[in-house]
Amino acid sequence: MPTTPLVSVVVPMYNDSRTVDLCLDSVLAQSHPAIEVIVVDDASTDDSAALAAAHPVTLIRAERNGGPGATRNLGVEHATGDIVFFLDADLAMHPDAVAEAVAVFTEHPEYGAVFGVPDKEPLFPEGPVGRYRILQYHYWRKSAEGLVSGGFYALGAVRRTAFLEAGPFNPALRQTEEIDHAERLAARHPMLLTSRVRGRLSDENRMRPLLRKAFVRSRLRVPFYLDRGRAMQGMETPGRAAASLLAALTLLSVPLIAWQPAAALATAALLAAFVLTDLGQYRFVRQEGGYRFLAFFTLCHLLLNAVVTAGLVAGLGRFAVSRRFRRMYRRDGAGEAAAVRSGEAAAVRPGAESGAEPGAQPVAEQPDPAPEPTRGRRIARRLRTWYGRALVGLTGAWLIYAFFRWSVSGRWHWAILLDAVPPVLLVAFPLFLLLAATAACGPRRTWALGLALPPLLLGLTTGSGLNWPALWHGERTVPPGALHVVSFNTQYWAASTSVDKLYELIHRQNADVYLFQEHVVWQPGLGEDGYRRLDDDARLAAEFPGYTVARTGELLTVSRYPIVEQRSVGTGAALEADASFSRIFARDKVMRTDLQVGGTVLSVYNVHVTVPLAPDLDPFSDFDFDAYFKRKFAWRQEEIRGLEADLRVNTNRTLIAGDFNASPAMRDLDGVRSLADDAIRANNDFLPLSWKFSAPAGFDWDSAINRPYPLWRLDWSFTRGPVKVHRYDFRSAEGISEHRLQDLWLSL
Repeated sequence: MPTTPLVSVVVPMYNDSRTVDLCLDSVLAQSHPAIEVIVVDDASTDDSAALAAAHPVTLIRAERNGGPGATRNLGVEHATGDIVFFLDADLAMHPDAVAEAVAVFTEHPEYGAVFGVPDKEPLFPEGPVGRYRILQYHYWRKSAEGLVSGGFYALGAVRRTAFLEAGPFNPALRQTEEIDHAERLAARHPMLLTSRVRGRLSDENRMRPLLRKAFVRSRLRVPFYLDRGRAMQGMETPGRAAASLLAALTLLSVPLIAWQPAAALATAALLAAFVLTDLGQYRFVRQEGGYRFLAFFTLCHLLLNAVVTAGLVAGLGRFAVSRRFRRMYRRDGAGEAAAVRSGEAAAVRPGAESGAEPGAQPVAEQPDPAPEPTRGRRIARRLRTWYGRALVGLTGAWLIYAFFRWSVSGRWHWAILLDAVPPVLLVAFPLFLLLAATAACGPRRTWALGLALPPLLLGLTTGSGLNWPALWHGERTVPPGALHVVSFNTQYWAASTSVDKLYELIHRQNADVYLFQEHVVWQPGLGEDGYRRLDDDARLAAEFPGYTVARTGELLTVSRYPIVEQRSVGTGAALEADASFSRIFARDKVMRTDLQVGGTVLSVYNVHVTVPLAPDLDPFSDFDFDAYFKRKFAWRQEEIRGLEADLRVNTNRTLIAGDFNASPAMRDLDGVRSLADDAIRANNDFLPLSWKFSAPAGFDWDSAINRPYPLWRLDWSFTRGPVKVHRYDFRSAEGISEHRLQDLWLSL
């Protein structure tokens, strides 16, 4: 390399009229004496080119917009220096930046590239978002000084020979051309990131475009990371990768606070972990902007990292379905988009002779016209367009359904039709839509992704029934002396099998307390008048020696412990003494039994809330469905509100268990959940389910959906006061009932 090598400063430019004058003034003020300045205008639509032409530089105008990679390639084609210094038009470098880069190359001839660090002060006074971005940029690059594998071509010098060895930028990559080129360059020569080369940057100062850019870039990096099996050395640390995941989890946990205020502790813990992954950054920001700006910075950084995670998730979905996306960075050409010709330009060199009339611009050879797409490609493009439109429509409809269902659930009698969907679909279907959106193109993909995310977050936090503690809890242990409770909807006391089989199942449980629902005789074909009292007191006494029995209507509680008090709760307590059994069955749905357990009284509520919808109704009949749903809804509200009222005044330790006929998607139990603790935390199933639709005799039209696995959880157990649930399982009913047994072990 000569003592004073020629440095070609290549300035790619697109609509940079705000900054180009400051940028070029900084280049022309460099202390290094041997410089040529090449400005490549990427078909700007503002007056950037006119402003650049007023400076003593070589101006190259691309005939069409090719993106940053193609623009830099075009600049290198016209460069003659031994070193190519890339400088974005929104950055003004310090007067000694080129000289420092040359000095580093002189000190380390083996280096292929030297990248600089932007100052913590912006090129212009920026708003709070711009200031956030500048400080984050500065700290990340300052903290990564040293040898790197990722490039910062907005302010960086590359030896011309090293650039030619690595090859040009891939013009098909408009957002990630830098990581692709830097990876090829780093495989051949060491690259240095140093604050000896500095400049002032003007970056994005609005949040929405910043988040959009972060989403797109993180999505497009997925095939790069998966192909290489590693991140880039330097700024991309494991802690910062973890921060992106923690940011997403922090935001996902926020809606949980409305459902369970204690979730605020989890949100605070996730936020603290997010900050601790890069604590030095936040100390730096506090020193620069104080605590008030630190709070704003943290919020911006949280949102940005969460969007990065969303982009990675979208990228993984696209990676799974698109072969072209998977091969995007492979150098065999299979994954590259149609080549973008970067030589379509006219060059104007100050004082150069062109052989044409004075002032004329020599025009490069025109490219061959693009071939006409085949009929198959035209059909495929049209199908993909309509696919995107249909997907946006479907996603929008699901968004409306999800939020409308959530807003009316437990508040409107017709909401049961919306709540009947298996709760897991509230998460599974938006996930499917997100995956499907990756196959769409253009703005339709963005719309589909944006419309699918809100219902996914709503489903994850309010109605899916997912048991998150099951992910980190191991096998549950039961201490000696724990109280064993079984709750079971017997489906009309084993009407579809046999009572003997039911007793065999019950005795194998060997529980201390049994809570049975539907201890009743049912006659098909009589509707709500088909229920009869089951007179089996003698059989109960023989099957449960040493137990005490309490019963009302269909509810049966059998206990090894003495019963201190038994009474109906809510609507059952208001029934007249001579009420028919059908009326008692219909309205007496909560029975409280106080048990003497050692020196403690345990109140046990046996619950069977009214069914909101009968499966045998003919939707095409003249039946008054509105009156039916109103009556069922009113009954359910009275039963649940009666239970809540009794819980508020009950000072005993409490267990509530039974068939509530409410899935996690339904908001009928919001009040109960606010008063008592769901025992599901002691369950090891990530998706606990307890009921499937298998209609009893007489309803034979359900064969298409009568599957052997449950799809809903309708059976619930709650505790109140100092009651610890050690283990809570759903066990097989062995074909006796469509409900599973609830099996609880607890201590007082």
